[in-house]
Amino acid sequence: MHVAPLPAPLPAPFPSPFTTPWHFPAGTVSTAAAMAMAQGTLGTSEPAVLVPGVPVDCSGDDAHAVGRGPLAVLRQVAATCAYPDLLGSPAVPESAQRRARRILQEMDAGNIGGYNHEHRALGVPTRVARFLERRDSGVPCHPCNIILCNGTASILPFVLSLVVDERAAQPTGVLVPVPGPPLHAAAAGLAGAVAVPYPLAEEQGWAVAGEALRQVLRQARVRCHPKVLCIVNPGDPTGHVLSRQSMEDIIRLVAEEHLLLLADEVQQERAFLPGCPFLSFKRVLWEMGAPLASTVQLVSFYSLSKSVAGESGFRVGFLELVNIEEGITLPFQLAQSIPRPCVLGRILLDLLMDPPDEGDPIQKALEEQRQGLRRDLAHNARRVQEVLGRAPGICCQPVQGGARAFPRIQLPPRALQQARVLGLEPDVFFCQELREATGVVLAPGSEFGQPEGTYHVGLSLLPPAETLEPVLLALTHFHAAFLRHFS
Repeated sequence: MHVAPLPAPLPAPFPSPFTTPWHFPAGTVSTAAAMAMAQGTLGTSEPAVLVPGVPVDCSGDDAHAVGRGPLAVLRQVAATCAYPDLLGSPAVPESAQRRARRILQEMDAGNIGGYNHEHRALGVPTRVARFLERRDSGVPCHPCNIILCNGTASILPFVLSLVVDERAAQPTGVLVPVPGPPLHAAAAGLAGAVAVPYPLAEEQGWAVAGEALRQVLRQARVRCHPKVLCIVNPGDPTGHVLSRQSMEDIIRLVAEEHLLLLADEVQQERAFLPGCPFLSFKRVLWEMGAPLASTVQLVSFYSLSKSVAGESGFRVGFLELVNIEEGITLPFQLAQSIPRPCVLGRILLDLLMDPPDEGDPIQKALEEQRQGLRRDLAHNARRVQEVLGRAPGICCQPVQGGARAFPRIQLPPRALQQARVLGLEPDVFFCQELREATGVVLAPGSEFGQPEGTYHVGLSLLPPAETLEPVLLALTHFHAAFLRHFS
């Protein structure tokens, strides 16, 4: 009887920390020791260097969570509005007190504790509209088209629900980019729609390929009625910034296909390369002229969380409606189910919307923060390219904006098989092993979607350079050890 040979045994997951010197619990050794262990240059007789604290999280785009501090003057104004007894206090600069007095004059009875409907419905939207006009070089904006919200995650399902026809024979389709924020597909499901992934072209710098998008549309119409196209610019986690030509091509496509264009532009202040400036879809649409400028329907998003302030915890943002018919805009004005931002969040947003004034200390501090953020992001993006570009088995498209890089990593077949045995996505398996071995936390690419057969990690560009540098070295050395282990 013929007996088939047994398959070669799989390598075990990285061994127990007690049996090898290069695998150890998260947060127990320094990155330098981790790299030495991964390279095999640190012997068992040499003690690990203990460090206090928690693993190094380089996965997200929350500025404050990864070590970027808040802008003090914004907190000073907010604190004084919340506790007016600080007016006259030497602990609060005079510029912050002046701004707080001005804000309190707009509040009902000078108190932020009320609903303050006028401040929400007229005061802040008016200043947002002026901000957008300055951003877009004079393109008109009416305050009635500005909808304040409790963050984009809360308002997006409501927006999509307005285009869903529950009586239709086919469900509504919402085209979402892959890779892209998981929020869009989740919001489509909450709204009763179907998420339709469309691929970004990695080898073309994560470009939106028009022909690929049209092919996805043709295939999707078999199972749903596509009505919405989501575009993320600057890209997250891909870090690309769309060119004017790409944006014009997208606008023509949505016009031809009668789609609503949903522009996620929350990362706009994080476009950091002078040669790749952020342009809003509204501005490009306006400059394309008639008939597109007056017919293409557009909803664009802005978030305080991803602004120069980076104040994620206050949960406030806004959307602008462009060429949206009155029957759609009315629910935004009347619906009580829309999560409204708290007054303190509105105050912070309001401060960011003020026109630039060189003599205003608050505006000066904001501009310094803005320039510093872009300078740091550009530096970190350059270092990602330099360090990872030299690492065998890792490649990363150039990053032009946003808060993350999205490098592709090679994973050996035996590692893929081991991940399947464990019931994990291969990149999840890699990230778990990386965290256990070095304390470095990255986001698995499968969280955002990725081209079939490829594996990526989401790497934040927001940490200080002195934090990011050892993380990059730890990643490259660990990946090399991972390849050797599973070869």
